[in-house]
Amino acid sequence: MGRIKFGVYKTPKGNGTEQQACARFISRGTQRMDELCEHLSETCTLTSADVKGVIEALTLYIGRNLSRGYSVELEGLGHFSPALKTVRKTDENGQSIFFARADGVNFRCSKRLKALVNKERPIKVKRENVTSNKQEDRKNKMLNYLKHHPHINLTDYAALNSCSRYRATEDMKKFVEEAVVIKIGYRTHRVYALPGKEEKG
Repeated sequence: MGRIKFGVYKTPKGNGTEQQACARFISRGTQRMDELCEHLSETCTLTSADVKGVIEALTLYIGRNLSRGYSVELEGLGHFSPALKTVRKTDENGQSIFFARADGVNFRCSKRLKALVNKERPIKVKRENVTSNKQEDRKNKMLNYLKHHPHINLTDYAALNSCSRYRATEDMKKFVEEAVVIKIGYRTHRVYALPGKEEKG
């Protein structure tokens, strides 16, 4: 299982001479809507399209209520509230007039979400050790894996290549189109194998 990675960087303090250490998050990739929808569809009876529709409806619900002056609390996830920006203008008499305009959304995560994020201690890595993860390299790792295993699923592929499930899904779509692998099974039971190496029923 992956853990949060960070690098330590030195930044100058206010006087420009002293330096202070600063931990900076190193992303393993970006989890996107398609990946979330597919993951949720595999854990319930809804299709990926159904899940996407629910998320779209939720987004509209939150946005509409924030614009009407409400806060939105989703237990287990967090608290949403409108973000405001103060604007100053000068009237014809030279007097300053202050007003505010909506400027996005404030989000405060729930204690449960925070606990899930804080479950594992982050690990320190050197920036130079964070190498590019090209698709060709990921494919070669997969092919080597399949030399010793009858099949591979998306979870194994993502772990093998330290990439997101979304990236694993997109890679596999391309590999299937190129006939590098074939897909076997459906949804939660779907795996991928080399052509001619699929398991016999």
